[in-house]
Amino acid sequence: MGRAVAYGILLAFTAMTIAVAAARPDWISDQNTFLKGFIGQDILNLLGVILAITLASVANIHLQFNHIEERYGKRGLRTSRANLRSSAFFLIGLFAIALVLVTTKPLVVNGPVSEGIINMGCMLILVWHILILIDLMHLVFVIEPDLPPE
Repeated sequence: MGRAVAYGILLAFTAMTIAVAAARPDWISDQNTFLKGFIGQDILNLLGVILAITLASVANIHLQFNHIEERYGKRGLRTSRANLRSSAFFLIGLFAIALVLVTTKPLVVNGPVSEGIINMGCMLILVWHILILIDLMHLVFVIEPDLPPE
């Protein structure tokens, strides 16, 4: 999946959230019992698990890049490393934003629309995490073995 597709998905999700918040805020507010229960400790737990596992995978990919460059005796994966680094920092930043949203939600909500926007903001972060995971999976499958010619 390319970056344009990922940003298109995020934009479509945001547009859908705005439309639903305007038309039917009760669908995405705390009147929705699933969202009321999920947006809190549950989403932080899920994002934390994704973050921990993904950061370990990112570290492993980084070490594999080192191994590949050492084998060839030159640096050649700068763009891939930069993308890997930005993905890791995005995951950490998104987790921090979700933490802020979840902890400030009881303080800032004043109705179903604001509840819905915070709920869907957290869901947008979850979708973003999933898109980053897909991007990292594509990166993993691009790395091929370096076999000697037959």
